[in-house]
Amino acid sequence: MSIEIGKDITAFADQLLDAVFLVDTGGRIQYVSAACEGIFGYTPRDMAGEFIIDLVMPADRDRTIVEAKQVMSGKKRIGFENRYRHKDGSAVHIMWSAGWLQSERLRVGVARDVTALKKESILDLGLALSSVPLAPHEQKVLRLLLTDASEKQIAQRLGLAVSTTHSYVTGIFRKFGVRGRAGLMSLWLENLTRD
Repeated sequence: MSIEIGKDITAFADQLLDAVFLVDTGGRIQYVSAACEGIFGYTPRDMAGEFIIDLVMPADRDRTIVEAKQVMSGKKRIGFENRYRHKDGSAVHIMWSAGWLQSERLRVGVARDVTALKKESILDLGLALSSVPLAPHEQKVLRLLLTDASEKQIAQRLGLAVSTTHSYVTGIFRKFGVRGRAGLMSLWLENLTRD
């Protein structure tokens, strides 16, 4: 199914910072606005005709399918969040507003990138869980520990010696009562799911 979208509408949609999607009943992307490239790394041409579910991170696919069915049943949805695979392989956290356009049999979705907000909320939660306040450099190191940066990369970004950075990292792990990054992330995820 191919749809025609007026040039005025696409010109307007292409000015938005959020990405606008039109997805058919089979789950194929029929249209996506220009903002998709800044959010997902793919051009609109790359995404058109693709199954949108293929871009969703595997752990989020089942609940995304349930959400899509609710939208297609006519429910307007605001605030659904899931993660998509960026062209570079990283995860992008998306918050959706979506509805069903019955006359065209299309899901209309507006995707807002909330990745930076997620990282901030994870950091804030981590700082709140610490029984001992973190020193300013520990806070900076913690912020970078939540990315995929190695200790050497963290040291370079903060202008510290690798040995000093390692001392900060081990101190952070000790304060949070974990043995490594996996334990730190597990602690955050456990506490995020409680909220």
